[in-house]
Amino acid sequence: LPIYPVKGYSITVPVTDSDAAPRLGGVDEDKLVAYSRLGERLRVAAKAEFCGHDRNHHPRDFEVLLKTAKELFPDAADYDKAEYWAGLRPMTPSSVPILGRARFENLFLDVGHGHVGWSMACGSGKFLSDQIAARKPEIDPEGLLFAG
Repeated sequence: LPIYPVKGYSITVPVTDSDAAPRLGGVDEDKLVAYSRLGERLRVAAKAEFCGHDRNHHPRDFEVLLKTAKELFPDAADYDKAEYWAGLRPMTPSSVPILGRARFENLFLDVGHGHVGWSMACGSGKFLSDQIAARKPEIDPEGLLFAG
């Protein structure tokens, strides 16, 4: 399958002021960061690096992300207690996931979403469950990549 590792970065910080923190997740298109509320934590994520299977990271890798989080939500969280993460996201070259029955009859795939995995999870899961149950999909399959 044409799936490649794409390294992304995130910080997760404890929320200290619920009113100053976002209630819903979103994307700041100008700053190219995504954010989401995880209970009493705030996660801010960005970047996509094509660097093979390298998961190493250094404090400087998070400087811009931390600065941006403080600019967007200055009073929302305790940024001194940030947890740092860098990991690989499986991604197709176009970011369009590969869905459907694989070459084995009892194996279905829903892979390759890359950095938009959470955004597409419910829709692609629904599409795949319709395929498994042999129902007409509620989601238009035009433009999707199929495993078969």
